[in-house]
Amino acid sequence: MIANQTLRVGDPLPSVRGLAKSLEISTLSVQRAYKELQDAGIVESVEGKGSFVADTISYANLRESLIQEVESEAKRLIATSIKNGITLPELQELIALLWTEN
Repeated sequence: MIANQTLRVGDPLPSVRGLAKSLEISTLSVQRAYKELQDAGIVESVEGKGSFVADTISYANLRESLIQEVESEAKRLIATSIKNGITLPELQELIALLWTEN
């Protein structure tokens, strides 16, 4: 939501409980994610008020960070595929299929 600018500078993030419920995950997972976003300077937390998109956010830096994260996951996926004998065309077909399902 922040990376695609659905949420802009100063906008509040969903509450920890609300987001956990809507995603059907634990509140601890959401708290951890919000903490990582805060540590990265992407969000600011205000005691008793919630978390907000930081006014110092750089969308270019955020995008680059997200690309690096995807690249890291892709490298892991490629290594696992090679280890298990999955060919590049098979992997590409699988990714294309999964992409269209989302």
